[in-house]
Amino acid sequence: MFIDESLGGPPIEEELQDYEIFWHEHFDWLKDRGYLLRPRYRPGWVASWLGTDVWPGEFEDNQFRATMAYLMDAIRIADGKPVMLRRADPPPSHELKVARQLSTLQPETRNHCVPVYEILTIPEAREDGRNQIIVMSFQVPWEDPDPDFGTVGEVVDFCSQVFEGLEYIHSLDMTHNDVKFNNIMMDWYPLYPDPPHSLRTSQRMDWKGPSKPRNRTLCPVKYHFIDWNLSRQWDLSTANPPRLPSGYGGTPTVPEFKEDQLCDPFAVDVYCLGNVIREKFTHGDSILELSPRRNVEFLEELIADMTQDDPTKRPRMSEVVSRFAEIRKSLSWWKLRSRVSNKRIPLIFHRLYSPFHWIKQLSYMVRRIPAIPDYTRNMA
Repeated sequence: MFIDESLGGPPIEEELQDYEIFWHEHFDWLKDRGYLLRPRYRPGWVASWLGTDVWPGEFEDNQFRATMAYLMDAIRIADGKPVMLRRADPPPSHELKVARQLSTLQPETRNHCVPVYEILTIPEAREDGRNQIIVMSFQVPWEDPDPDFGTVGEVVDFCSQVFEGLEYIHSLDMTHNDVKFNNIMMDWYPLYPDPPHSLRTSQRMDWKGPSKPRNRTLCPVKYHFIDWNLSRQWDLSTANPPRLPSGYGGTPTVPEFKEDQLCDPFAVDVYCLGNVIREKFTHGDSILELSPRRNVEFLEELIADMTQDDPTKRPRMSEVVSRFAEIRKSLSWWKLRSRVSNKRIPLIFHRLYSPFHWIKQLSYMVRRIPAIPDYTRNMA
């Protein structure tokens, strides 16, 4: 065991953690199925930092996290593209049923569910019931500060996509049931020339240098919803409306959860998505270390309605989409190209940087680069 006494940190294990053993044991099987795991999980792995005086955290094979118990990145051998592997929850979770349905959906611009490529069945039955692996598109965090949201237009694009994405999920008579900050992700390939590492996006996946993301205006990106282990599809033809016991998911501020009552899961989804935008843009969140942004006041009324205490007063997602479309039309080109700087940074610094910002925006205008990014131009 290596201990960095100079940093006073916890020990760095030179052996795999218990939650990583599954991937080590299935390295060869996954390779046979067309997916290559990182060197850390290869048979006979030996920590590459042994015998050096370099901090182990600087080595790729020292990158691990407890979430890897059920989620792991890999390379698809056929084309060298990165993917994510998810050990699906067993019943009574509806995760596999939802994933199978998502994998059969026809192409649809409103569909912002993470693409599902295939579902693998492992060769032996597991005691925990996690016998299937969902192979999905590789995604990166949407809220990373590099590249951060630079303009109102980029914020408008994000809101448009996630609003229509949740509306689409609801149109399938399905509720997500855990719409929270880290259950929205984005494609990597428009922004990054090389795939970033799944656990350290500041580095390339191949660990050959820093990743160098472009900005969202020049390289429009598509946002996706992930994590279906709490999701459900409902039969809306029955007399009984959909209801779930309170307290599910990862958003404890849902007003209905303060009382022990059955909840309308569609209304809870609306609240949770409104809360994501409230935390990221309009109000910030001290726990998540998120700062409110300038120039996003046009969001406040709609977000306030989406997060009303009374769930019956919240708009349905179809209404959210139509209302936001009108808001979007009302924004001038000047507004759309304006900065959404951190409100906690003194206003004088915002103004000092503004000339540089507008020089860049004028260059975009000359090149006819839209103020609101359009990810569909990346599609074949």
